[in-house]
Amino acid sequence: MRWFVDNPIAANLLMVFLLIGGAMALPALDKQFFPDFELNSVSVSMPYRGAGPSEVEEQICVRIEEAVHDLTGVEEIRSVARQGLGTVIIQAERDYDMQRLTADVQTRVDAITTFPADAERPIVTELAHRHHMAIVTVAGDLGERALKELAENLRDDLSSQAHVSVVELLDPRPYEVSVEVSEYTLRRYGLTFADVVSAIRGSSLNLPAGSIKTSGGDIQLQTRGQAYDQQDFENIPLLSTRDGTQLRLGDVATVRDDFEDLDVRTRFNDKPSHNMHVYVTSDPNALATSQALEKWVEETRGRLPPGVELAIWRDMSVPFKQRMNTLVTNGIGGLILVFLVLMLFLRPMLALWVCTGIGVAFMGTFFVLQYTSVSLNMMSLFAFLLILGIVVDDAIIVAEAVHARQMAGEIGARGAVSGARMVVKPVMFAVISTMIFFVPMMFLPGHMADAGSPIPVVVILALTFSLIECFCILPPHLAHMGMPKPGRFRWTRALERFRLRFADGMTFFAGHIYRPFLGRCLERNLVVVAFFMVALMLSLALYGGGWVRAVFFPAIPSDHVDAEIELPEGGPFTRTMAVLRQVESAAIQLKSEFNADPRYENLDEVVGNIDSSGKQNKVRITIETRSGVVDTAELTRRWRELIGDLGEVESFELDYTINNRGKPITLVLASPSLADLRQVSTELRRALAAYPGVYDISDSLQSPREEIVLGLRPAAENLSVTLSDLAQQVREAFYGAEAQRIPRTREDVRVMVRYPEEERLSADSLRDMRVRTPAGDEVPFDTVATVDYQPGYLVIDRLDRKRTLEVSAQVAAGTSVPREVVSDVIARHYEDWQQRFPGLTMRTDGELEEESEFTSALLTYMGLAMLVIYALMAVAFRSYFQPMLVLTAVPFGIMGAIFGHMILDWEISMLSLMGVIACAGVVVNDNLVLIDRINQLRAGGHAVVEALLQAGEGRFRPIILTSLTTFVGLLPIMSETSMQAQFLIPMVISLAFGVLFATGVTLLLVPCLYLFGEQLSHHLLHRRQSLPDAIDGV
Repeated sequence: MRWFVDNPIAANLLMVFLLIGGAMALPALDKQFFPDFELNSVSVSMPYRGAGPSEVEEQICVRIEEAVHDLTGVEEIRSVARQGLGTVIIQAERDYDMQRLTADVQTRVDAITTFPADAERPIVTELAHRHHMAIVTVAGDLGERALKELAENLRDDLSSQAHVSVVELLDPRPYEVSVEVSEYTLRRYGLTFADVVSAIRGSSLNLPAGSIKTSGGDIQLQTRGQAYDQQDFENIPLLSTRDGTQLRLGDVATVRDDFEDLDVRTRFNDKPSHNMHVYVTSDPNALATSQALEKWVEETRGRLPPGVELAIWRDMSVPFKQRMNTLVTNGIGGLILVFLVLMLFLRPMLALWVCTGIGVAFMGTFFVLQYTSVSLNMMSLFAFLLILGIVVDDAIIVAEAVHARQMAGEIGARGAVSGARMVVKPVMFAVISTMIFFVPMMFLPGHMADAGSPIPVVVILALTFSLIECFCILPPHLAHMGMPKPGRFRWTRALERFRLRFADGMTFFAGHIYRPFLGRCLERNLVVVAFFMVALMLSLALYGGGWVRAVFFPAIPSDHVDAEIELPEGGPFTRTMAVLRQVESAAIQLKSEFNADPRYENLDEVVGNIDSSGKQNKVRITIETRSGVVDTAELTRRWRELIGDLGEVESFELDYTINNRGKPITLVLASPSLADLRQVSTELRRALAAYPGVYDISDSLQSPREEIVLGLRPAAENLSVTLSDLAQQVREAFYGAEAQRIPRTREDVRVMVRYPEEERLSADSLRDMRVRTPAGDEVPFDTVATVDYQPGYLVIDRLDRKRTLEVSAQVAAGTSVPREVVSDVIARHYEDWQQRFPGLTMRTDGELEEESEFTSALLTYMGLAMLVIYALMAVAFRSYFQPMLVLTAVPFGIMGAIFGHMILDWEISMLSLMGVIACAGVVVNDNLVLIDRINQLRAGGHAVVEALLQAGEGRFRPIILTSLTTFVGLLPIMSETSMQAQFLIPMVISLAFGVLFATGVTLLLVPCLYLFGEQLSHHLLHRRQSLPDAIDGV
């Protein structure tokens, strides 16, 4: 420190280096709307086309689960068996090496030799987070084939653009060549599906046949007979008759070169469409990607066919710029307020150099941030805003100490060094303790906590550079700052008189109002302690009693609203399309209403594109909003009114948030028996319905649909027909036999041989079928087979190798508390259910599970942080008691956070609790400064009460200034009305009001507790001294 004061050029060069380094680092930082997080999952998916969920469960999911469940690093295994596909998700333990786990899963899955012969190869994928940048949609009435080909060409072109890594074309139907042969034709020509498949495979192929070695060199031999289109397949020879005529495939079958028979429809602004999702895999820059996309779209539009629309939407640069503008504007407002507050109580040059420390600390943070994994996003910029008033705290304390020494006659470098050294210890410990309290944020569990992980990184770096600034850069500037001089102009002298009124007013208040009041408090110190304890208990009672609204997941508004509807599995696609049209029509009407709303007359369209898709039994529609002023919650409510009654649906969700919170009550039941699950689900739903405010109770076990189970009659044995023969022939007729796959430019096209569509639409077609025996005879289906109708499930969920069922419910605000409802249900019913249904387990999921994990981790890490801080201060202060005085600010900071939420009528959320962590790190600083000064005075020979009074008066100004700067720096964001910043406000309230309330604790409660500790120590010492005298007198 002394070296920098004696070498101001070094201090200036250090400051310039940090400022320039930070400015140069800004363009290099990744720029994204929201921070990404690790998924820590491995997916194993395995198609088993034509198989039902039960077969997929038994032959795919169970075998994969058994193979991987004992791997190191596996936390849980979830699997879903549905028609034709089995998917297993392996969730890894936190911070486990994902590459190692993926390799281990791949090895175990590859070693399974008992998969069905007709199943395709399993696909093992690590689920890595990709940065979604935008959606580019092509829409127009071109016909499905032409539109798909255009979309594929555009996708390939877009993938080659700068700042674009991956472009996914979503949900186009795959091509398929369908060879349809009727049962009548098969009988007429004595054919089987196997004969047709064999003919295709024997004629449609390209095969290398080696080479001929000639004197002139090798000549390659090739057979080229691969069929590629409808005409090629129709010309494949099938039979040759005795008279020499040849029967071709086109003579007996209908060949369709079309699309797979999948129920998929996509529309954009009421036109057929395809969506291209744009991703960046590394170094995301939302602004650069957006510019590249806009340039490409402008260049491409001129080459499109007439009537085709090409649009960019869900562009992440739009909310990024809106949120950044909001945060930067509030940050500048907070900086101005901090500067004005400092100007009122400190010399203008002193205030200027203190505020310069903010810029130095922030630029130094930007400089180092480029070497971390933290990007420039909403949460990291919010962290800068959060600590705007905190990073000046140490500079204020140093500047005030230097100013006091200079006013006492120690001018120049001597005063700067003396003043700075006087507060080195409290400032160092204050900054270190703040850092320690922020560290737990890095390790809190859950996706939302992961999203908040940039905050502690930014805070710790900024505090580090603020420490460097206040000890290496600030003292040299203060050392060479001259004595105040009268202003040259009348207005400057008037401003100086105005400032002096505030500065002298604070000095007067500290000496003539605060000090006498503190003296009276010290005389009744136990009454003061009791008053603060009652206030603390009252705040905790308000929170525990539900007087302050609470929700764990805050709603983070998005720039779009999604409607997701799931209809009963196995229903007709016409029903799906009817629901899609109903919801889409409501969306179009909603768009017209909001765009015509007088509130938005000065804006362009506030509601933009409408994207809709129907896939099998699921409908998804997205409405894009184009302005941050639109209340997406209001828009969602109005959309629901316009939609009206949808009839029977399995689930219906409207979501306007980034962090789809789901339902507040989610319970997962697991049991080996599906019947037990269904019975428990019925009882659980009935139990939940009995609580006030609990509604929309549903479970994930859909109503069973009828399925046909085939069996063999006794005659089948006589005809040597096995169940395998029957199943194979039925599969070929109704699902199809895959003859081959044609290599086309962008995909392999499956060639399927089956009945015509009209013969596959009714169960009665089974009875018209002929079953071929090993002897080559044809017998009626009913001769060898039985048909039994049984209930079956089209989706089977599993968790940790057990069948599961999820029961979820909504809870109306202000009624029941979700956690209390679940706890009561478990206490009343769970033991009885376990006795009646062996093997049953029940656990929370979703919001309740994450809340439990988060709260447990928060308490653990906060306790550890307080222990570490206590140990450091106990060593530094050489006292067991004084560190406890420092830490008294923490519970009273929590008290301030609770009262702040109640005063402003805000919900306490997970971010509020993270704000409490931040508050805990800040509120101890003032206690440190005060107690250190008390110890200095005690060491100088002052009596206890005199030391307390003098320290309180002497440290009144820095304590008030540090609290004021923290509070006013957060005022702009706390009063922000735009939708983008609403979810951040609870964290700001916790910090701002926690610091405000803790200031009273520092100025009044801490001196009273200090005196109480001295009195208690004196009493105990007196007893120890009088005890030997009492013994001697016996």
